[in-house]
Amino acid sequence: MTNLFLAASLVLVPLASAQPLDGRALIPEGTAVVGTDQKDIPAQVGADKRINLKWYADEIPARKVPVGAFYIDVTEVTNKRYGALVPGHKYPENLENHPVVNVTWKEADDFCRKAGGRLPTEAEWERAARGDAGYVYPWGNTFVPGNAVFMETAGGGKGKVKAWSQQESGENLLGGTHPVASVEAGKSPFGVYDMAGNAWEWVDGWYDEGKKIRMLKGGSWLSPKESLRSAARLGEVEGERRFNDFGFRCAYGLTKGAN
Repeated sequence: MTNLFLAASLVLVPLASAQPLDGRALIPEGTAVVGTDQKDIPAQVGADKRINLKWYADEIPARKVPVGAFYIDVTEVTNKRYGALVPGHKYPENLENHPVVNVTWKEADDFCRKAGGRLPTEAEWERAARGDAGYVYPWGNTFVPGNAVFMETAGGGKGKVKAWSQQESGENLLGGTHPVASVEAGKSPFGVYDMAGNAWEWVDGWYDEGKKIRMLKGGSWLSPKESLRSAARLGEVEGERRFNDFGFRCAYGLTKGAN
């Protein structure tokens, strides 16, 4: 993982004078809680016998990571916003305010750079999602089904059957993404929406660099509640495969040109 780096030649803006920008949340300098301690996982994922605790070994242990101040998109990048910078992007008209999906890691990274930003690191993403208290979920430590767009509230349990045949449009008759920022109660302590559910989000850095596996955070409309914990991680080989529940949001430095 890489920490926010500002070139020495840039003039830094004191945090006190940095202000929230339209569409972006200001995340103050602080410590991110990244991952989960092994002793806490059983209570977080439940006692279902079908759950193998080894699935969550990649989160262990919880670490405290210093993170500099930065901006992050308040919502996931939408189809409308993506199409404004990527000519030829097609999507159903009624999904313009849904998160863009079916994007590769490179496409997400390229978009953020065109927009003057970059993908957030895992530590930055968890800082924006978990706040100063290091919550399990963006809204707190107790799971609330109505606070997220996931398989139980978005039809994902049924929609998964047809998911792979409907990737081109991202439209799913039996479930799918919702408009961004449609779940007010699910926002993070810093006012960031949909960091649990709706679309998995690409982040900067590697899940496994040796195997060229990139990382996603946050869970999606197809995910069970266990994947909505802010510490949860998903790996996908970097390449051209596309999924109708993979999206992203961008992060930005405090000064123009400071990514």
